[in-house]
Amino acid sequence: CAEMDIWEANSRATAYTPHPCSQPGFTKCEGTTCGDNAAGERYLGMCDKDGCDYNNYRMGETSFFGKGQDFTVDSSKPLTIVTQFLTHDGTDTGDLSEIKRFYVQDGKVIQNSEATILGP
Repeated sequence: CAEMDIWEANSRATAYTPHPCSQPGFTKCEGTTCGDNAAGERYLGMCDKDGCDYNNYRMGETSFFGKGQDFTVDSSKPLTIVTQFLTHDGTDTGDLSEIKRFYVQDGKVIQNSEATILGP
């Protein structure tokens, strides 16, 4: 089954990482189907073991998240993290089409940074 790392963070970095799988629902796997690391078959399994994370710093926005007032989101102060799972038809049972992240700090909503690693 798929895995979602909803918030991986410390005071200097934050990320969220979906690990999609090619098989829907719960599935028991063995060996290659699981992406057997010991056999050198990590990338042959049905799930993406590395995942596709979104890390603001690595995506080019180096002043988005960190400790202190020089950052858009100041990790030294309380904050709320909101992650939305949007479907193609806006229902709870539709196919996932987008994952959105935003932050709330000091009473204001802060949209997630845009990726600039490939340019503006």
